[in-house]
Amino acid sequence: MRYLGVLGLLFSTLHAFAQTPPAALWDELKDKREKSPGIHQEFDLSQTYIFAHGRRSLEERLVMDSAGKLWREKSVSGSGNEITLFDGDSLLTMQEGEDEFTKTKRRANDDDPAPSPYRVQYADWQKAVELERRPCGLPGSDHACAVLDVPLKPWIQSTTGNSIVKNLGGSERMVIDTQTGLLLSVRTIQDIDHGSGGYTVDRTYMLRRFAYGVALDAGLLKLPSGDMREVKELSRWNAARIKKELAGNPAPDLALTDIHGKPLKLSDAKGKTVLLDFWTTWCPPCRADSPALDKLYQKYGQQDLLIVGISVSEERATVEKFLSEHPHSFPVALTTENAMPRAYRIGAFPTYIVINRDGTVASAVEGEKGFADLRKLLKKAGLEVD
Repeated sequence: MRYLGVLGLLFSTLHAFAQTPPAALWDELKDKREKSPGIHQEFDLSQTYIFAHGRRSLEERLVMDSAGKLWREKSVSGSGNEITLFDGDSLLTMQEGEDEFTKTKRRANDDDPAPSPYRVQYADWQKAVELERRPCGLPGSDHACAVLDVPLKPWIQSTTGNSIVKNLGGSERMVIDTQTGLLLSVRTIQDIDHGSGGYTVDRTYMLRRFAYGVALDAGLLKLPSGDMREVKELSRWNAARIKKELAGNPAPDLALTDIHGKPLKLSDAKGKTVLLDFWTTWCPPCRADSPALDKLYQKYGQQDLLIVGISVSEERATVEKFLSEHPHSFPVALTTENAMPRAYRIGAFPTYIVINRDGTVASAVEGEKGFADLRKLLKKAGLEVD
């Protein structure tokens, strides 16, 4: 009887962890993809963040190539083209056209990382269901597609400044070709709580072009040739680089939505001097400079000057709390809610970029003594700082 009890317990344990049909199908189709000599896919990616005050949408294109377990994806957007490679051992990340890359080695017990559309994080496969089978509708193909609905488990994590962000759960709806294993679409909806409020993320990948069973250029799945160097973190732009590479040239356009949901576009500000203020709540010089910036904006902001405060890498709850105690009259935008072009990914605070009335970059200054140099730049533009 004792042995029967042990066997019964073992059977119930195995049964609890047995794969559901959707999970088994997902693994089966993954094997099909990995047996193909080469796959090329292009997705349109749409991301919408829905807040109490409104919504913010971002659009980009994702180009993906894979052969076996190796893959490469390139994200194409107004923020620049970022490339991620998995070479079978490590994840390599770089910016197209630059000479730096980061490397994250896969740990021995980890699953192989997947490209973004196929990265089903926190999936609760025990509760997943297959909703239907239907024709894929691909040109020249009679393949059947499975529609899977996969619940996502809640998670919690800390962010910069030790803020707590909770994912309250969500779901992923995917349409996948049962013949090739290729995703045609995947839509993820998640509810996020950041302490003082929340928002919903609605993300959709939609397949636009693909080629299956093709021979890929082997060099595509390797680091680009040339003098690439490994770094811990991809370099951010600073004042010296901006002055060297951008001064006198048209400023890269910047389309933002501020913290209140109002759209801002740099190209719409021609005829005004523009001051971009990159700051964080934890930066003492940023705090010290903000009253003078506010006074400057109140003096010139209606006609001659646009100041945009750009809070870097901080969550909405942190910034909203700071602004409730230190109000700004000029608009403030969050990098965590906006796509930032490469030249505006700043790593020293405060950094001030001054843009001339004709849309060209005048110069940039940074750090604790940056405000003194900023006075000189603004004076050249005909603006006096008290």
